[in-house]
Amino acid sequence: MTFSHTETAKQLTVLAENLPDFPLDRTLTFRMVRLAAERLGTNLNQCLKAEGITENLWFALLSLYAAPNRETLPSRMSDLLCLTRTSATRLSDDMVARGWVERGGNAQDRRQTVLKLTEEGEAFIRRMQPEITEKRSPIWAGFDEADHRELQRLLGKLIDNLESQNAEAQEGQEEEEN
Repeated sequence: MTFSHTETAKQLTVLAENLPDFPLDRTLTFRMVRLAAERLGTNLNQCLKAEGITENLWFALLSLYAAPNRETLPSRMSDLLCLTRTSATRLSDDMVARGWVERGGNAQDRRQTVLKLTEEGEAFIRRMQPEITEKRSPIWAGFDEADHRELQRLLGKLIDNLESQNAEAQEGQEEEEN
């Protein structure tokens, strides 16, 4: 069973009434971001299901499409998509098996493998992108350009804070190890 954001707000308000110093605004924002992210992912995966691919595979293809010369290192793709190296390798294997990506050597460093988008991969992206956009349009009903920019600004601010906190935590952990 899923809860609506209004039910979540009611539940958190009860907590705030019963727990001193409960950060209602922050907690509600966190829950709403989390619910939105989960539902956006579910929605995208439903759009991609007919093609037998997942959100991660789709974004891996898009990252290659956006990369210079339509190629990247697996480690770079892993970092861009916030995936483990193992998950990125599995995605790479899947894309190669489908004929969307080729593996090759790096001219500057022969130890590295480069992933390059094939013509078949580009054609798949060009075919799918309009379909995905059309299927997902209803979820953005009522949002204008200013709404999108404001949401992007706020989420960017949150992501920057999270990255800053993670960097500080890593520095503290490294100091403890020394």
